[in-house]
Amino acid sequence: MITSWKKLLSLALTALLFSFLIISIPSSQAAPLPLKQGDRSTNVLTLQQQLQTLGYFQTNPTGYFGPITTNSIIKLQADYQLKVDGIVGPQTNQIINKLLGYAPSSKSPKEVLGFYVGNEYSIPASYATLEKQKDIITSISPFWYRLDRNNPGKLEQYGSDTAQEIKQVLKLAKENNIKNYALIHNLLYGQTSVGRNVLHTMLADPNTRWTLVMNIFNLLKENGFDGVCIDIEDMHAWDRQLYIQFLAELSAQLKPAGYEIIACVPAKTTDQATGGWGDNFDFTKVGRYADMIAVMAYDEHSSGSQAGPIASPAYLEQVIKYTLAKLPPEKILLGIAGYGFDWNYGIGNSRYLSYQMAMETAKKYNKSVQWDSGSQAPYYSYTDQNGYWHSVYFENSSSLAFKLDAVNKYNLKGIALWRLGMEDPDYWRVIASKFVK
Repeated sequence: MITSWKKLLSLALTALLFSFLIISIPSSQAAPLPLKQGDRSTNVLTLQQQLQTLGYFQTNPTGYFGPITTNSIIKLQADYQLKVDGIVGPQTNQIINKLLGYAPSSKSPKEVLGFYVGNEYSIPASYATLEKQKDIITSISPFWYRLDRNNPGKLEQYGSDTAQEIKQVLKLAKENNIKNYALIHNLLYGQTSVGRNVLHTMLADPNTRWTLVMNIFNLLKENGFDGVCIDIEDMHAWDRQLYIQFLAELSAQLKPAGYEIIACVPAKTTDQATGGWGDNFDFTKVGRYADMIAVMAYDEHSSGSQAGPIASPAYLEQVIKYTLAKLPPEKILLGIAGYGFDWNYGIGNSRYLSYQMAMETAKKYNKSVQWDSGSQAPYYSYTDQNGYWHSVYFENSSSLAFKLDAVNKYNLKGIALWRLGMEDPDYWRVIASKFVK
């Protein structure tokens, strides 16, 4: 009887100790999810404080998950392309944690990537800007190479740069500690369909894909590039997964050798097909293999659309929020335009123009540049010598400022400017005031 009593006491003490250990486990080791309407706890109080910090909860935190909290979660889920159910599950919690990891700052170190282009019709080459702003620019990507239309496993040189000019750019970048990423594209063959067909020929054949991978690898090695920028913008829907396979193979060859990969993706705001170039790009899968993703957050209005801002605040916010739901902020380069468009309503076309060209046109027709406060963009209208009415929207240092503030607000990796030499010269003062190299 005494022995049995001792056994019972021993078992009771063991159970008590085990219960104490369970109770003593820090709450951070077991996520209190899901949180939903009707819950009341300190975890709900913390959630409400987090939502308040992010601007989604406008009243005092109470610790009770009621309709106000539910509506706040629904708004956040809608903003970040999540399942809209008002419940804080793992995905919603992950987005909240990512957002809280952002450190809004008026000035922080950022990547300043400039796309480099040679002489382009009436637009000057990028060299003068690169040389003048070498202390602000952190990296460049020269628009020098594209898939060979006759043999897509090979690269052909694109643009007007001579061998001597290419050598000069490479030298300037290296001397000033500016990283240099060779840009590979499938654009401007004369007809829109050619680029996507050339890409398909490359992607569809494993041997051709591997030949291209090795040609890129050898190009980087022989010329001292720091990596590659894959600027594939136009592809067939059925090539979506093959493109990811190509990036995987490229990464497997380049990463062990120390080369970095930047991938350019067209901006989008939804996973639903809209008929745009962005439909066929899976941001999350691209991000598995690219070190940085340049999201081309411009052309809200473009050559084929009606006149309007190149990238308004509302559009930019939608693009950023969608992208953040797919990629970590430390991989995201926000695409910034240095250009504008002159829409001619008389003949129904448009002209691609630099900041300087926009200002010269305004001066020619004696027009004052106006400011659209809603879209945070400069614009003006005029009637040309043929009696045709024009509307011009472009970018300047004032429209740039709010875009850089968004980069800091969401703690993105930095910016990718298309292109050096087109921008308002005052861009660089604003960049220097917002970022630190």
